[in-house]
Amino acid sequence: MGMAGVAVSRAPEAPLVGALPWLVRDPVGVCERAAVSGGGFARLPLGPAAVYVVSDPDLVRRVLVGNAANYTKGRLMNGIRIAFGDGLFTSEGALWRRQRRLMQPAFQPAAMSLTAEVTADIWRRRLDGWSGRVDLLAEFLHLDIAVILRVLFSADLPAGRAEELVRLADRVFAGMAGQLPAFFLPRWVPVPGRAGYRRAVDGLGTEISRLISEHRHAGSGGELLTALLTERDETGRPMSDRQVRDEVFTMFMAGYESTATSLAWTCDLVGRHPSVAERLRAEVDEVLGGREPTLDDLPGLEYAGRVLSEGLRLYPAFPMYFRAAVEADRLGGYHVPAGAQLVVCPWAAHRDPAYWPEPERFDPDRFTPERVAARHRGAYFPFGVGQRRCIGEPMALTIARLALVMLAQRFELAPAGSRPAGRYAMTYQPRGGVPVRVTPRDWFHPTEPVGG
Repeated sequence: MGMAGVAVSRAPEAPLVGALPWLVRDPVGVCERAAVSGGGFARLPLGPAAVYVVSDPDLVRRVLVGNAANYTKGRLMNGIRIAFGDGLFTSEGALWRRQRRLMQPAFQPAAMSLTAEVTADIWRRRLDGWSGRVDLLAEFLHLDIAVILRVLFSADLPAGRAEELVRLADRVFAGMAGQLPAFFLPRWVPVPGRAGYRRAVDGLGTEISRLISEHRHAGSGGELLTALLTERDETGRPMSDRQVRDEVFTMFMAGYESTATSLAWTCDLVGRHPSVAERLRAEVDEVLGGREPTLDDLPGLEYAGRVLSEGLRLYPAFPMYFRAAVEADRLGGYHVPAGAQLVVCPWAAHRDPAYWPEPERFDPDRFTPERVAARHRGAYFPFGVGQRRCIGEPMALTIARLALVMLAQRFELAPAGSRPAGRYAMTYQPRGGVPVRVTPRDWFHPTEPVGG
C-alpha cells in the first residue's frame, strides 16, 4: 500500500457521535487525515457504523474496477437522487448501462470540436469586457453554463434567465451538500433541510423541463440534446421525457460547477507562482502567436496541460466518491463487512507522499511524460476510474484548457487577497470566490484562428 500503516483513524472524536461533528464541518479534511494516518485505508470513528476511507491506489482500483459490481453508490445517493433522478450519475445496473451506451457518442473526443468552438466564442466575448478586479470563480461559472446551454440547446439564454439558472443551481448544490450526514448516520435519523432542498430542485427542474420543451417544439437543439431525444436502444425505445430531464439536469449540475471550481483553483495557483505563469505565457506565445487557440492546438500546448493536471491533482472537482459494499470483501489485508459505507477519496490519494513528494507544493512538472510513466498509474484519478469514470471528462478538459490558454494569452493575473478557504459542497469550492486583478498584455492583438 502507498502509505504504510494500519486502519486506525486519526480523526477527532467525541463521545457517542465519534467524528460526526467534524465530518459535518470539514468532511474533506477529516477523511484526508484518516486516510493518511491509516495508510490509505481507515475506519472512521462513528460508533457501530462501518464507514471506511479508501485512498490507496490498489484498493481504489479494487473498489471501482476489480470488484465494482460489489460496490453500489450507497444510501447517500438517495438524497442526491432527489435532484438527479435516474440520471447517469445516480442510476445503477441495467438502466445505467443503457443510458451510458446511448450517451457515449456525444462525449467522444471526436465530438469535442463543437465544444471547443463554442468555448472560444463565448470566452472571447467575456474576456473583452475584463478590467481591474475580477472574480475568477464567477467568470468561469458563467462560461461553463453558457457553453453547456449552447451545446445542449444550440442557443444563448437572455442574461436574466441564465442568472436565474445559476442561482437555482447554487441552491441545489447547497442542498446536496446538506445530505452528506445521511451517509454517516443511521437510516432512521432525519436529515434537516430536505424540504428546502426539494424546493430548489423543483425550481431548477421546472426551468430545465421548460428549456427542453421549448427546443423540442421548435424542432431545434444542439447535438447533445438532439442525441438524447432521438437515440434508440437495442429494442428501438427512445428515452422517456422524464429520463431526458434527468440526464439534462445531471449534465447541467455535474458539468458547469465542477469545471469552474477546478479551473478557478488552478488559476489562483498560477497567479501565486510567477515562474509557472511566465512559462505558461511563453508557451502560449510560441505556439499561438497572436491567433486564437483551436482544439487542434491543445496537444501542442503541453505545459498548459501539465498546469491543469496539477491543478486537478490538488483540487479535484469531486474530492470524494461514495460507495456501499453489497457483500463482504477484503481490501488488501482488511475485512470490509457487507453493508459497509466507503468514502473513496481522490483528495487524499493525490496527497499521498509515497507518490507525490512535497504533496502540497504546486509543481506542473509532476506531469512530464517521464514522471507520469514512473508513477503508479492509479495515484491520480480526478475524474474517477473504471466504468463509472466521468463521461463528461473530454468536455470538461476541452473547456478548461481553452479557457486557461486564452486567459494566459490576454492577461497577467495578480491575486487580490489571501488564498481562498475551501468549503465542501459536493465539489470543493473556494469560499468567497477567487478575486484577482487583471492586467492586459500590451502586445496582444488577437487574430483569427488558422482556418477561421
